[in-house]
Amino acid sequence: MGFEHVRKVMDDFIARKEENGASLVVTKGGEPVFTYSAGLADVEQGVPFTEDTICRAYSATKVVTGVACMLLVERGQLDIGERLEVYMPEYAGPYYVREGQRIASPSIRVRDLLNMTSGIPYPGDGAEGIGETNDLWGRLDESILDGNSMTTQGFAKGVAKAPLMFPAGEKWMYGASADVLGALIERITGQSFGQFLRENILDPLGMKDTAFYVPKEKRDRLAVLYDNAGDHPTKTSYVNLCIYDYEEEPAFQSGGAGLFSTARDFSRFAGGLAGGAMEGDTATDASIKRILQPRTIDFMRENGLKPEQRVSYDWENLWGYGYGNLVRCIENRNQAGSLASVGSFGWDGWTGPYVLIDPDAEISVTLFLQRAGAGTTRLARNVVNAVYGDI
Repeated sequence: MGFEHVRKVMDDFIARKEENGASLVVTKGGEPVFTYSAGLADVEQGVPFTEDTICRAYSATKVVTGVACMLLVERGQLDIGERLEVYMPEYAGPYYVREGQRIASPSIRVRDLLNMTSGIPYPGDGAEGIGETNDLWGRLDESILDGNSMTTQGFAKGVAKAPLMFPAGEKWMYGASADVLGALIERITGQSFGQFLRENILDPLGMKDTAFYVPKEKRDRLAVLYDNAGDHPTKTSYVNLCIYDYEEEPAFQSGGAGLFSTARDFSRFAGGLAGGAMEGDTATDASIKRILQPRTIDFMRENGLKPEQRVSYDWENLWGYGYGNLVRCIENRNQAGSLASVGSFGWDGWTGPYVLIDPDAEISVTLFLQRAGAGTTRLARNVVNAVYGDI
């Protein structure tokens, strides 16, 4: 397997300056079978992008949070059909606002958080009732900058006081549900979210460079985040969702966007979910299959949305996919434009990290880049199909 087409795709995107730099790791049967990097992690300094370049994972974090929830489901500690208020009493009495009137909502179920049908929004403009959510995120940002950061629990308690955007369970809407799940995991386990991830996922898989912060001794490997690619890429000055380049573990540990990782590290996670055992200094013969049962992985990659909830599940990069447990899952390969197997699952992030996990073929594709607002890129779609062509 020479992966000549994959190399050409990567090289061509960099040569055309459609991306500044990227790193790819492909696994088959839980083993890395191809690693390739192209372009620069720091254009000004000429620093190459590598599989050990540390990147802001943003919403690729959600895949890890979803797995953390599945661990608790397996252990009988989390019932996804239960009302959230049973675990977090402050979520009793949810409501939404219509024409200035406060209207009672059905209870939020844990599955509503996992399926993004909770009605809990991200900050934004225009929607009725969004003002309190915007204020909460503003207070979170101010607390971080003041050096007295709101905690994961404090943020979740603030979310509980704000109105939903619609009755819980009515439809799909991308929002801060995964951040509330991080707080829920803390409430159930009595650990910080970061500690739970380290003990149950990150350390067992040897993911040494994955955390909610980048310590000083690793700062030289942190990629620059750019607004654009091209001849003159500019460094972004916008901090999205209060994710700063922390040097120490933050008090607010975002289950929706907070992890920093590398393509190499994240491929251990993705490769384990896809099948097989990852080898490494501290992860010899360890895999996510030893953490999650295969049937749990199968559960995780099933669509959880009802037909009426899918009406709002209409982003172009979601065509052909179902959604559940914080991941999209391929249902129609033609609509998705993907050669990956039906049931392949994963997600991307605001800065362009992309992960696809295909348990049927025991293949995973982990592609990391750092461009603000990137999401699922053309590079990611082309790389995935070239991987299946070459493998």
